[in-house]
This record gives sequence, structure tokens and C-alpha cells, in this order.
Amino acid sequence: MADPPQDAAAPARLQIATDDSPERVLLSLAGELDIASAPLLERAVDDVDRPLVIDLAEVTFMDSTGLRALLLARQQAQNGGHELALRPGPRQVQRVFELSGTLERFQFEE
Repeated sequence: MADPPQDAAAPARLQIATDDSPERVLLSLAGELDIASAPLLERAVDDVDRPLVIDLAEVTFMDSTGLRALLLARQQAQNGGHELALRPGPRQVQRVFELSGTLERFQFEE
């Protein structure tokens, strides 16, 4: 019996593309933002010292741990004296913000 392909059962991983300019840092996320991948986002925002935009357009799934990572990023930005904006994700991602009552805690841009 042949083993199934390794990636057939593996969850979608989070990929983070960074566009770093003098004015702001743009993090474009793709994949699942969940308990397994949230630490990747947390590390990516650790040293950001200017306005930050996180693009959620390609996020396929987000759980409460992913939401927590975004809330921590928001807090870090505020503590550092700069802004955090989110680019909206697909309906299922935006629904997490709505159900958790955190939609109004974030600035969304198009």
C-alpha cells in the first residue's frame, strides 16, 4: 500500500509577504491564521516601528488564536505610537470579527 501524499493531509500553512517601505510596513497573509500559525504573525510584527497594514484578503481561515494575534499587533502598534490598519479578508474571516464583537476595534482600509 502506498503512503498518501504528505501535503494531502497537511493544513494550509500561513505565508507572510512583507513590503517594507519608509512610510509603512505591509504584511500580506495567505493561508490559515490559527493556533499553529499565529506565532508567525506575532514574530513578524515584533519589530515594526512605523505604521503597519495587514492584508487579510488571502486568509482562508482564521480562529480565535488568529484574532488574538491581530489584537496583540494592534496593542503593539498603539504602544509604539503608530497605527495598524487591516485590509478586509473574505466573508468567513470578517465574520470572526463580527461574532467576537471586535470589528470596531480595528481600522479597515480597502
